[in-house]
Formats: sequence, structure tokens, C-alpha cells
Amino acid sequence: MAACSRSRAGFTMVELLAYISIYLLLLTLVVPCVKSITAAGSRLELEGFCQRLAADISALQQDSLWGNSLQNKFTLDLNGQSYNIYRGGQLQKTVRLAEAGQGQLYFYSPNTWQLRFSDEGAPNGYFYVLIKNRQQPQLAKKFEVQPVTGRIVISDIK
Repeated sequence: MAACSRSRAGFTMVELLAYISIYLLLLTLVVPCVKSITAAGSRLELEGFCQRLAADISALQQDSLWGNSLQNKFTLDLNGQSYNIYRGGQLQKTVRLAEAGQGQLYFYSPNTWQLRFSDEGAPNGYFYVLIKNRQQPQLAKKFEVQPVTGRIVISDIK
């Protein structure tokens, strides 16, 4: 009878343990990096939206200096999570938070929803809104237009 030579197919236990340990080591290095990248992305998304909102309100304020102040206004729709810009009494622009930032941002404003500017560029009152991130509630900004001067201030909420 001839001796049967048997070839082994597969991995030994030591090889499997080595592959698993290398894989787990790589995961422990990659997961924190991915979390920090997504957190930075969310922060940049929030800051970018605040800058976009500031640019829209500044443009509306500048336009009011040219005599269209009574017909120009900025309205905030908390139910629709959007804001509208009216120029000359006509709706010019609607920006929805879901479209502006992947649906993670939302508005919260306890008492203000409309903003108009006088012929001198002064707002009709104190306006502020909180902008928050749904996934990371610690990411929040307070966006305010100060009375009299119309200065726009964006600050972190702690």
C-alpha cells in the first residue's frame, strides 16, 4: 500500500490569531480617527451655514440702505426649518436646513421670527436664533443680530 500524503488546506490556529490581532490593532487606530473626522465635518457644516446666513442677512441690510427697507425682510420658519428672504415685497430666496446641511442642523428660536432693517440699516429689534446639530447636541451656535448697530455675532453655546 502506498502511503497517502495529505496536503493541508486552511490556516493554523496561530495564523488565525495573528490575523485577528493585527485586524483589531488597526481598528483601534482607525475608529478614533474616523470619529474625529466626522466631528470636524459636523463643526465645519455648522460654521459654514452660519456664515451663509450672515452673508444673506448682511446683503439684506445693505439693500435696505438703498431705500427698500419696508419691503425687504427676513423670516424664519421654525416648523419648516427654513428661512425666507423677501426683496421688494417678493420672495427671493428660501433656504431649507435639510438642503443646506445634510439634515443634521435645526433652528431653535424662542421669540423672534422676522427681521427688517430701517433706511439707516438698523434692525427693527433684537434677533437671535440657535442653530444646533441633531447628532451632536453639544455643537450649537447662537446667531444674533444686535439692535441699533445691526452687527452680526456668531458665538458658541456651552
